[in-house]
Formats: sequence, C-alpha cells, structure tokens
Amino acid sequence: MHIDVWADFACPWSYLGIHHLRDALTRFEHRDQVEVRFHAYLLDPEQSSVLQMSQAEFLVHTHPGMSLDEADEALERVSELSRADGISLDFESLVLAPTSFAHKAMAAAREMDERSGITTGAATYQFTYAEALFRARFEVGLNLADPDVLIGCAQDVRIPEMLVVDALSDPVASSEVFSDYQIAIQMGIDSIPTYLFDRRFVVQGLQSLDATVRILESAWSQSLSSTDTTEETH
Repeated sequence: MHIDVWADFACPWSYLGIHHLRDALTRFEHRDQVEVRFHAYLLDPEQSSVLQMSQAEFLVHTHPGMSLDEADEALERVSELSRADGISLDFESLVLAPTSFAHKAMAAAREMDERSGITTGAATYQFTYAEALFRARFEVGLNLADPDVLIGCAQDVRIPEMLVVDALSDPVASSEVFSDYQIAIQMGIDSIPTYLFDRRFVVQGLQSLDATVRILESAWSQSLSSTDTTEETH
C-alpha cells in the first residue's frame, strides 16, 4: 500500500498528524508493506523571509476569515493534544521562517531511503527527518530557513551533511517542492495533513492516533479488495 502525505513544517497539526501516522504504522501488522511518500504543502507560498508575528497571527494571515481569538483557541487545542503525546509545542519561541528550504532538504531523506533500501514502514529517513524538522521548529525554536539547522537536524538522524547541501542547491528539488504544492491545489486540498491512500482514498486533517490506526486498517482492506478484483478480471 502506498500513502502520499501533504504537510507543511509551518503547521503544528501536520507535526502531530505525522507523529500519529508513524506511531500507527509501528502498531500496524502490515507496516513492512506500506510505503509513505512526503509531499510539500506551503501554507504561505509567497513567504521568503522570517515573519515578525506570532503563530496565532500567522494563522490569521494564512486562513482568511479566522479571527485572532479563534487562532488562539485552535493553538491551545493542538497544544493540549500534543502534550498527551509527549510533545511540548513552544509557540513563544517559534521562528516563523519560510518552509520551502526544509521541504527541499527532504530530498536528502528520500535519497537515504533509496540507498538504505528502507522504503516501507515507520523507520524511514523521511519519517525521522520530518519529525526532526518539526521538533526543531515547534519545540526548540530554530530557524528552518537556516542551512546549518537543516544540516544539524539531518545529522541527528544520520543523514550525511553533503546530501542536504546538494538538495538545497538542486534545482530539481526546488521544482519538486512547488510541483507538489501545485498538485495539492489541483486536488483541492485545503486542510493539512492530507493522506492519499493508493491514489484513490483521501483523508484530510488531523486524526487521532486511534482513528489513524482504523484508517490504515480500512485502507489496507480496500487495497486488498481492489487487488483481488483486478486479478479476477484478468
């Protein structure tokens, strides 16, 4: 089974959602037959520098129609949910840096997955690097537009420095980021994280851990049914 995930490192719900997906996969009986591919979504595609505003103000900026009070309430909800999973979000220290650089750096994690042959389950470099980047932004208050931060996060999960350096200067990696984002827009994705199972079954928005486990099981059953139907047809 193949899962495409659209998320943004500027989104705390994406952080928690990917954490839930990874945790759910560790519990899933068929995890070694599940491949997860991360795709870039940009909450603010025009952002090119650090913004001097709070996370709540950023939500208002990127979600037309949302009030500041509503943004504060939403952040409190995601903070409470995160604490239940042992994640401590620090919105006071947050650096509102553009995330396109971090998305480009993810190409290094995909390269490591291919080199290692670990392309399925919850132990891929894509999972470990993505969570390291989310942790750096939301828990440690680091600037994800700083190449040294991106390299440091990579080294923490055993991705060589030069792979990140190469990814950051690679025009193909840059085009993939914006291609991923454009595909998301064309698909009508307006809530992240979004999960696409076997290119036909879509789930949008943050799901609880229990719900994520159930979704995996349901998607797996549908995948098997589809395979069986195809084989009978031929």
